[in-house]
Amino acid sequence: MNEIQYIEKSPSGKPTGRKATIHGELVPFGHTDLLERTLGKPSRLNLRIQNANVISSSIPEIPVGPSKPLETTIETHLAVRHVGLVRGGWFPAGLEQAVGSVILIDRCTLTELKGRFKPGGSKASGGDFVDWLDDPNVKLSPALLALEGNQTEHPSADAIEAQMKEHAGHLRALIPNATVIGDSPKMLKALTALAFSEQHQTASERTIEFLLSTEPLLRHPVSRARLPGVMAQIAANAGATGLSLRDPAVMCAISAAGVRHGRNAAKRALKFVKAPYTRKEAYNAMCDMRALKAFASLLSVLPDENAMWCTSDKDLSLVWCGMSLSKFDPGSGLSSTTVTSSPLEAFLPMEAQLIYRQLLTDAGLT
Repeated sequence: MNEIQYIEKSPSGKPTGRKATIHGELVPFGHTDLLERTLGKPSRLNLRIQNANVISSSIPEIPVGPSKPLETTIETHLAVRHVGLVRGGWFPAGLEQAVGSVILIDRCTLTELKGRFKPGGSKASGGDFVDWLDDPNVKLSPALLALEGNQTEHPSADAIEAQMKEHAGHLRALIPNATVIGDSPKMLKALTALAFSEQHQTASERTIEFLLSTEPLLRHPVSRARLPGVMAQIAANAGATGLSLRDPAVMCAISAAGVRHGRNAAKRALKFVKAPYTRKEAYNAMCDMRALKAFASLLSVLPDENAMWCTSDKDLSLVWCGMSLSKFDPGSGLSSTTVTSSPLEAFLPMEAQLIYRQLLTDAGLT
């Protein structure tokens, strides 16, 4: 539950005297909000507040007491460069501090934070919601980043420890008021155990193999006539590499085949954008898919921890929103979680959805 202060201003920017204090929950933004937004530029935000309770108000249209869901549009000078992925959508990173009991960051975000918060950095050129991360209530972790490594290959145990300590040190120096977690001996031991588990490495290699075998199918736009055959071959590739049709990498490949108009975010997220497609591109794409899957699993096993994954990758963020993940079932732990997806039509057009559902039925996954 958040406390939200609404203060009305005139077109000249002066307060009108009309204001309200509201307790409620900010509703995450969705796929359309993100698709239409240019990251890095100030723009209006359409806020939605559910379970609202108006504590005080000098605005007749907003009476004190429990309220139906509220909607308001705000103009802001703050830019939205970094997307905070959460259960059900996204927020501008830093807007919803209460939602981020732990905020995980990716490599692009860390790189840009270095440029922003260093002396004379880009912070001096204008405000950004990410500036609000420099707050005592914020907890940051570079855990997913350390698992990725920096050599486009699986990192060694020593590399994971070195990366974790390096990234944590950068964050503490750049954002001194926030709490940086994850580089304790206990956490490093857990991360190393995860990275070197047979299940973890086998799944990663299977994903790389799947991507390398599937990219040639999607090098050119898929016509309506070719769509059933291409999707069937994607499913066959998934089966041959031991991946479920519900695996994020497989779903992205299905989406990349099905989307013929507009921004093909899934194709770009898989790095299927230029030839030659090598193990390097496949490894980078696998890391993103693995992080997406790990974040969804985290939301499953920690239902009361409203974690946030901060990224400046718009295509990966559109994939998260487009998959429309729900029903996070924790199972018996991170390795056995089940997440249900109800893909939006923007992510998986209806024609492709019908074929995908039949593929799921044929595989006994319905």
